Amino acid sequence: MTQTSVNKDLRKIEVQSDWKGKFQTEHQVRDFSFLVDEPEKIGGDNQAPTPLEYVMGAFNGCIFVVIEMVAKEIGFRFDDVKISSTAWVDRRGLYGVENVSPYYKEVYNSIVFYTSESPERLEQLKKTVKKRCPLYNLIKDTGIPVNLDWKIERFSIDDSSCSSLK
Repeated sequence: MTQTSVNKDLRKIEVQSDWKGKFQTEHQVRDFSFLVDEPEKIGGDNQAPTPLEYVMGAFNGCIFVVIEMVAKEIGFRFDDVKISSTAWVDRRGLYGVENVSPYYKEVYNSIVFYTSESPERLEQLKKTVKKRCPLYNLIKDTGIPVNLDWKIERFSIDDSSCSSLK
């Protein structure tokens, strides 16, 4: 019995990967391809992001997608959104040091909304996005602390300056 015969809501995500040498791999997803590499200091050619860098990019992208979906559903309007995420990794884990995990120790996410919406509406959006974002929940459910710092920047027509609300 396959997963799809059990639940028709399951979507298959399939990636084909080829080793290119010196820590570099090429991946095909649907009609897209991308490289994964490592910096020269650990033996790669620094031709592409590392796997952990891709995960942070995917994390930001996943949050963007869910923000856009939820904002549309609840009528939350914004002119722009800027996201940055930072993760800390203890490299000793990659080199096999006992009792040191090779994955993220903590993830910090900052999102700035350019909107006239209220902080209460932003909190409503954030609560729903946290519940529905696949990568937020994937990372959080591993026990890695994920800090979300979302704020509103307002553009003042009177003095053409921005003010910040949390």
